[in-house]
Amino acid sequence: MRTGVLHPCGQRSLCVILDVIFGQPRLLAKIDHFPRTDSIGANPTGWAGPYLLRQRGGFMYRKDYLLRLVQEMTDLIGKAMNLRQQKKRTELLFEWDELMRERFRINGGLSDRLTGEDLIHLFRTKGRLHADELQAFAILLHERAKLEREKELAERHEMPVSDAARSGPDDVFIEDQYVRRSFKSLQLLLEAMLHGSDRRLLPVMETTEGLLRELKSYRMPDELLERLWAWLEREGRYAEAEDALFRWVRQAAGRPEEAEQRKRQGVRFYERLAECPDEALDQGGLPREELADGRADLEAIE
Repeated sequence: MRTGVLHPCGQRSLCVILDVIFGQPRLLAKIDHFPRTDSIGANPTGWAGPYLLRQRGGFMYRKDYLLRLVQEMTDLIGKAMNLRQQKKRTELLFEWDELMRERFRINGGLSDRLTGEDLIHLFRTKGRLHADELQAFAILLHERAKLEREKELAERHEMPVSDAARSGPDDVFIEDQYVRRSFKSLQLLLEAMLHGSDRRLLPVMETTEGLLRELKSYRMPDELLERLWAWLEREGRYAEAEDALFRWVRQAAGRPEEAEQRKRQGVRFYERLAECPDEALDQGGLPREELADGRADLEAIE
């Protein structure tokens, strides 16, 4: 979990370092059940938090829980390849939903109704984000989104032309649903990585880079762009971070106070980069001689 703003030139989070030093997995929060609540307070979704597995004699260590979850996801992804070949997409979707319900008490329908911010909130306990669990859930969500799109497109294209025109979602609607689900998956992944998730557990970077390629031409939501430019800066991808920052600032057009607040964050971005060595800036695609011009262009955005 991130303990504060880190210098952009490659430092690791304090929490991860302490885990390595002491070699002890942190205990998950003790949650016996997941009650619904009628009050709309700190948790607007009405759920108490992510599903954390309980064992006889005590609660599982976080490390054991994650290893089991990763194994289950790996097995299901392997099975998915075979079931896709057999066109058993409905069966596979049911299994994805079962895994989501068993491990997180969230199914596909609920994840569609909740915003990305709502889902992130579910993975917080007393202010602490369970980043590895959120990361795993994000990948589950994306795998399910891909399968849902495959299923709906296949069902539509297998219909007679006359029937397809009258019933069910059209191709544009199906793609729009997939894009919105992908935005949500990417938002959760970025949030998890910004809080120090362990990327070795799952194909995190492969999934993230794939989503970035797919979504590049779409207008991203503000909350996603804000996380994206911060994450790209953390990764040392400074030119890409600058591009995302500019998109984020421009999307505040027509909201002068918000635009100015975003510009101030952008100015601090250039101030942080000014402290980086030339080699890091060159590797990040934003040489020192371009920083002043970039900052001037940012401040000129109306």
